[in-house]
Amino acid sequence: MPVGSVCVMKSTALIAAAAFTLLMAPDAQAASCSGRGCNDKDPVSAGCSGGSTTADTAPMYTGGTAELRWSPGCRTNWVRVSNYSGGDSALRITVWSGSDHVGFVAAGTPGNHWGNMVHAPGCARGEVLYVDSNGVHRTARLASSAC
Repeated sequence: MPVGSVCVMKSTALIAAAAFTLLMAPDAQAASCSGRGCNDKDPVSAGCSGGSTTADTAPMYTGGTAELRWSPGCRTNWVRVSNYSGGDSALRITVWSGSDHVGFVAAGTPGNHWGNMVHAPGCARGEVLYVDSNGVHRTARLASSAC
């Protein structure tokens, strides 16, 4: 058998093995909840943050951005605070849709923080209440495009 044929056979076998491995690999973490079953659950722990998108953003006076996040797989929203520079109080994060209302308190330390989820097949709203480093009370308000 010519040397070139051996290389082609080995390459074909490696490609076939790699394709089989990819086909047999488990999907990304499957969500452990959906709909109202996700209310007041952590979006990361529940597997709802993968594939999520940002529905709305609002700048925060002390630095950072409040984001209303949407998970199409879980049909939920939650509020995430990105790149928060820190303040004089905890972050009071709230998200609601219709009669479903979820509140969460996160440390006012610098970094990224997020609240728990609410089932939101339509309009969803969120807000972050905080006290800036000058002692002034601030609010970042968010709403989905369905509102």
